[in-house]
Amino acid sequence: MPRPDRSRSALVDSAAVLFRRQGYAATGVNQILETADVKAGSLYHHFPDGKAQLAAAVVERVGSDIERRLREALAADLPVTEIVDGWIDLMAAGLAGDQRDGCPIEPIATESVNASAAVRTASAAVFDRWRRAISERLRADGWPQDDADRTGLALIALIEGALMLARVAGDRATLEAAKAAARTLLATTYTAR
Repeated sequence: MPRPDRSRSALVDSAAVLFRRQGYAATGVNQILETADVKAGSLYHHFPDGKAQLAAAVVERVGSDIERRLREALAADLPVTEIVDGWIDLMAAGLAGDQRDGCPIEPIATESVNASAAVRTASAAVFDRWRRAISERLRADGWPQDDADRTGLALIALIEGALMLARVAGDRATLEAAKAAARTLLATTYTAR
């Protein structure tokens, strides 16, 4: 049985934390290597295109993990408003533990517009999968497709924007405001059909 490759996993894990806390541009390859405790050869063996390819792998892994957790929550027999409240509370708890922690994708995604087309594409795909997860649940609850898609997109934008503002301000008030806005959005759209 083949051994799991610990160097690839260590690179992705270390880069995920560093990119989330510092951003893409402020995180150097040498810092990633040192934090992961691997040699440069391992980085270029697993990610021949270097830092950008590693960042895209981070986005994919972390984004898929969040999508899996989101889909599990959405599969529960709870109203979507409670699920969104819980998701926002989880983000607030992360920020309370370390103010540098927010969305693990946003810092990379924001910088990727100029830094890397591959990272931008991976980030856009992850955000869209999160939107689709919400839209699919709303459709299962009887929402028309267009309303479900728009509301899913609005919820992702609302949460991501609130996380960014909370990180900048060092205050969770924007996250509480996002919870209230999400409840209003879900109630308004749902009853408007």
